[in-house]
Amino acid sequence: MKIISDLKNKTASVKKEIISLKDNYYAKDKKERNRIAILVLSSIMFLNYIMFSYHIESNIFDIFPSIPVIEDRVTINIYIPSEGASEIVTEERVIHEGLSDEVLVKKLFSLVTAGSFYENTALNVPAQYTIKKIWLYEAEGGKGKICAIDLMPEILARDITIVKGSEKLFKESLEKTIIENMPGISGVIILENGVPSRNLWEI
Repeated sequence: MKIISDLKNKTASVKKEIISLKDNYYAKDKKERNRIAILVLSSIMFLNYIMFSYHIESNIFDIFPSIPVIEDRVTINIYIPSEGASEIVTEERVIHEGLSDEVLVKKLFSLVTAGSFYENTALNVPAQYTIKKIWLYEAEGGKGKICAIDLMPEILARDITIVKGSEKLFKESLEKTIIENMPGISGVIILENGVPSRNLWEI
């Protein structure tokens, strides 16, 4: 019986404190009540954050994510046909350093295909191509490696404008770009669906 009596006394005491706090709260002006409400909500949110950090075993001071490692980039030269496909011009591009050979070939191919930043060279490559496969193999006589690129072409529109000489310069530009930026490569072969020496867009 004594335990029940003590429990009732404590409950009554807690209720009395709550009523007292409530009376004091409403006795204050509106600004003070808002301040108290903000402090209470902030305290609840902070306690919630501490409990969350505890459950995921994380330091409560790890508020901001770690700074990512700055990726190394390098500036390279690429070669592309000029406007009107009259000559091969050089431009600079920035790429990630340390790419694998296959990824680098794909990147260089896309840069040459995209054309110039400063001239209107869109017509020099009138079709889009997907690289199906890339092979790197030793050339005969030990003269470096050959890079073979197998392309899958998209369908060309019948009324598309083809710049004379653009295909030849595109192939030369791609080969020059790959050889310069991939030490050990001595030649580039372009295939279409596994067949070499096919015309890509010029007949």
